[in-house]
Amino acid sequence: MFNRLFVHTPFHLFDEAVETLAELGMAPEIYFTALHLDQLKGDKKPLERAAAKLKDYELPCSFHGPFLDLSPAAFDPEIARVTRERFLDLFTLAKIFNPEVIVLHSGYERWRFNQNINLWLEQSLAFWRPLVSRMEDTGGALAIENIFETTPGGLRMLFDEIDSPAFGGCFDIGHWNLFAKMDLSEWLGLLQKHIIAFHLHDNRGRFDDHLVPGDGFIDFPALKFLINSYSIKARVHTFELHQRLDLARGVEWFKNNGFLTP
Repeated sequence: MFNRLFVHTPFHLFDEAVETLAELGMAPEIYFTALHLDQLKGDKKPLERAAAKLKDYELPCSFHGPFLDLSPAAFDPEIARVTRERFLDLFTLAKIFNPEVIVLHSGYERWRFNQNINLWLEQSLAFWRPLVSRMEDTGGALAIENIFETTPGGLRMLFDEIDSPAFGGCFDIGHWNLFAKMDLSEWLGLLQKHIIAFHLHDNRGRFDDHLVPGDGFIDFPALKFLINSYSIKARVHTFELHQRLDLARGVEWFKNNGFLTP
């Protein structure tokens, strides 16, 4: 179904993880927190070493940006400015790594926006358009991940309005299982042409556990069937595991269940 699995890799764990990923035939989705970004402004050597290791192992990568406290659709111009600067810091790092995709969060929470999706959409369009324009010149893409959305209507409107191959969705099935009020078939059907990345992990419907598929309650065979039925051709498929001792077992699950092509 896809020929490479990316794996959630916080930047401070990159050095100890990259050799294992290479041995397993995987690639890193490097997660940069705000703290990482601040530390790296003063010392570029860790970035250069990491990029050199990727080259040595002939591995691609993707990025996951910071999200805590950030709000791309903020009405406070200072909050929007800080959010933009954090994301532009990632663009600077992207010049070194050339990630396939940069995954970022939408900032939508229905109670914060009084369930007014149009209010969120107006602010979001103004925020994302300049960033997408910059991304179009790099060959990479920005992928906006669902988190608290109960339906994908707002994301669909955002992607339709901007309408760029450098901009689309990262479908996180764990977040869908926790927050969605729409079945999987309908959700993927609405976003199918816009999905450029997947986050794959399991949970039991109560917490964002980030488990190996099969350890929770998510119907991954249904996901596989729908990806094939809708012919969704994502650029990146990321195993977003938070318990690294389960990595090898998780990779075997993807192989044994037909998600990874030989």
